[in-house]
Amino acid sequence: MHLYGKEVKPLRAWRLIVMAVFVLTVGALAINGLVYAMSKQVEIVDDNGYYEKFITYKATAADILAEKEVVLQSDDEINFAPDKKVPDGARITVSRAVMVKIDDGGNEYLKRTAKKTVGALLQSLGIDANAGIKLNTGTDSSVVEGMTLKIVYVKEELVTAEEVIPYKVTKKSTTKLEPGKTRVLQEGSEGLSKNVYKVSYENNKEVARELVEKTVVTAAKEKIVEYGAAQPKVAIVYGTGSIVSRSGEFRYKGVITCSASAYCIKGRTATGTTTKVGTVAVDPKVIPLGTRLYIEAPDGSWTYGSAVAADTGGAIKGNKIDLYMETYQEAIKFGRRTAKVYILE
Repeated sequence: MHLYGKEVKPLRAWRLIVMAVFVLTVGALAINGLVYAMSKQVEIVDDNGYYEKFITYKATAADILAEKEVVLQSDDEINFAPDKKVPDGARITVSRAVMVKIDDGGNEYLKRTAKKTVGALLQSLGIDANAGIKLNTGTDSSVVEGMTLKIVYVKEELVTAEEVIPYKVTKKSTTKLEPGKTRVLQEGSEGLSKNVYKVSYENNKEVARELVEKTVVTAAKEKIVEYGAAQPKVAIVYGTGSIVSRSGEFRYKGVITCSASAYCIKGRTATGTTTKVGTVAVDPKVIPLGTRLYIEAPDGSWTYGSAVAADTGGAIKGNKIDLYMETYQEAIKFGRRTAKVYILE
């Protein structure tokens, strides 16, 4: 019997054959064991809905994805480094990027991202969500296709400023001035204050200012102005009639109610006559000088009697009249009263 070109005895030949078969069998088993040891079970999960669980002999994440023809687009992400070996039983998660609009402090741009939450997206942009920003959504909100993320940078600071305090103008009416005339009783002057404001900014633009402290350095001085008060229009109620008194009967053509005071200064009147009982100072714009009058209380409790509008006075404006009395005591006693004045024919 020949084995490998050499002649051997039959018994020895069979021994060699058995040994060869044994070696080949052991080698095959070793190779199978090695191959089995190199295999592993993995899962692939894709945002697009793809899922597969399978046995693979590939080592790295990139090779495993290529084996299943899973293609990563720009900005897509996986949970393993592409060249990292994937252990048995691992799950490879593929996060697909979506297009979002970023408004970063007024600077707008489009960005593809595979981040799942707004917080993760901010972190990828190098923005600290807790460092003076305001968002149009929460950091836990999901990132979805077409969304707009608005980032507003906010800050506050205290600002000190000196400000002018305008003076107040107070106007007082007076009957000592003609209507339309004015005079300054006290000039006004501006003051000065030092104010502290809390100023709020958004994207470096001031959006609010709150006064937190005010210190008056110089107080403003009020300006006081007097002006001639417009006299109310006083109308004589025209209508004929007659009144009867102890001194006779008087015909009148009109009636007016006036505020009457009294004076006792002797002298010449505005019409050139001498003051006497029956001389009355009037406002010529209401009762013309020379007009004959009859004056009494509206309720008849007192009577001045017949009189003539013969004088004027600086304070006698509108429906005011001043009745001449013989003595100071009579004038003081009369004081100021409401009078019914008849305009005689």
